[in-house]
Amino acid sequence: MNDELGAPALPPVDPAADDEGVARAYSPELLASLLADGDDDLAAWTIEHALADATRAEVYDGLVTDAMRIVGQRWKDGEWGIAEEHLASQTLLRTLERIRPAVGSDGRIGPLAVLAGAAGEHHMIGLICLDHLLSEHGWTVANLGGDVPAADLGVFVQRNDARLVALAASRNARLAAVAEAISTIRAAGQHRLPVMLGGGLAAEPGIASALDLDWVGISLTDALRFADDVQASLPAGEA
Repeated sequence: MNDELGAPALPPVDPAADDEGVARAYSPELLASLLADGDDDLAAWTIEHALADATRAEVYDGLVTDAMRIVGQRWKDGEWGIAEEHLASQTLLRTLERIRPAVGSDGRIGPLAVLAGAAGEHHMIGLICLDHLLSEHGWTVANLGGDVPAADLGVFVQRNDARLVALAASRNARLAAVAEAISTIRAAGQHRLPVMLGGGLAAEPGIASALDLDWVGISLTDALRFADDVQASLPAGEA
């Protein structure tokens, strides 16, 4: 960003930089600035280099999450406006599409995981990151996006023989929508379908028991571990 927008100008990142330069490119501060600049080229380059040294779950839980936390904090502090905050989110969405893992034909034969934002929910970055992780770990993923009505979600889950559902909800205002979604999911299957919840609502104390959830949290590493356990428990031929 330039000085007129209230953020310091940043030097360009040279992809041919030495190891120290590459290490600096991993910094959440730099990634946050690249995202707020709308620079998905360098943002993708930065994340891809981080992925060469750590797992995707570690990079998404660490570098990417920390960068977006910085974006949010700079907006709260008044250093950046809502325009920069929105641009950073949109740039990250484009960047994630560019670094989507290539899973090949095997990605079409694994058990089905359905991902959806509860009705009224439009924050999808977490679900997209989970989509990438599950795809790498042998799941077939149907990411339905945001604002999915409970009734439609239940029908989709039933028609497509899902084996796992992950919901996203960022605020307490989505509580009723999540509860309705879980009710329709439970009614849709002949067996108990594992249901996960991520996002801000997942941090509420007692939310798992209150909504009859099988997993709640904000850590993608922990979410992936739960999904791996679910997959390992499936009958032979489905995992």
